[in-house]
Amino acid sequence: MLQNPMSAAVSSRPTSFGDPTPAFSSSTEPSEVASVPRVLRPSDRQILTLLGDHGVLTSGQLVVLSGMPERTLQYRLGRLERLGLLNRLRPAREVGTSPYHCWLTHFGAVAAGADRPWAWRDDAASVQAVAALSHLWLAVRDHGANGGLHLAGWRRLPTGLCFCDPRTGTVRELPAEAELTVTGGRLDTAATVLVVAQVEGVPAARVEAVLARFAGFLATTSGTSRPLLGVLARTRRVAERVLIVAAGLEGAPAARRLDPATLSLAQRRIAVGLVEPHPAGLATEPVWATPGDQRARRLVEVVAECAGGAR
Repeated sequence: MLQNPMSAAVSSRPTSFGDPTPAFSSSTEPSEVASVPRVLRPSDRQILTLLGDHGVLTSGQLVVLSGMPERTLQYRLGRLERLGLLNRLRPAREVGTSPYHCWLTHFGAVAAGADRPWAWRDDAASVQAVAALSHLWLAVRDHGANGGLHLAGWRRLPTGLCFCDPRTGTVRELPAEAELTVTGGRLDTAATVLVVAQVEGVPAARVEAVLARFAGFLATTSGTSRPLLGVLARTRRVAERVLIVAAGLEGAPAARRLDPATLSLAQRRIAVGLVEPHPAGLATEPVWATPGDQRARRLVEVVAECAGGAR
């Protein structure tokens, strides 16, 4: 499965996340907090705005998005961390060293005019998952043309997508985290990829429930409007686990009310992409696989097969 590694390589405003825990001590005076934005430089504000838009970004992503030299960016990040406006974490990695993953504190969100951030400090897997969403977006934006894809749209989906179960009339939510729209290659029209990245450390039953929910969502759509579900897995082990769950979806308790045709359609439209070791390869390299065909293929090939109800 996913035998082929990615090649080396590596503005949008998606939705915000972060850490609500104040980095200031309890003795910090309100006047001190209020004065923080006054000492920020334009480059500081740019960093805070980017983190407010994306939720979590790696230092490498911030270099690309801000245009700052890496040494300058690292200096500004250190200063913003000391001011209590952002947190950063270097998650453990199976091979090599992870870059810093950065997100706003509560005071950073206030300074950036962003929504109240989420707490990431004790959840390294979620930190990496949120950053992976931006990995995919940047890969398609900056390298997609090399892989036969062109970015037509991108948006974050912090509350998922609601749909009405056609069998019961119950309103349900598909917990997709982003929506990618692409053109190019063999695609006659723009194709939509709903993206899920929160799968590492998640119980198999929860993964089954998400995939079954996607099957239910597909039952409410038709023709060329049917999307692909792209699952981002950081490691090969997690990717293989998701593919196994998807391949056996018909036996999952979460899917027991779904008819075989609906489940079969969903299985043909689920693709797992391997993020590490080179995230830019998500747009250009054969690092995607589906439950029914676990050959490593490029994203453009998988999307083209699913477009218009193909396969």
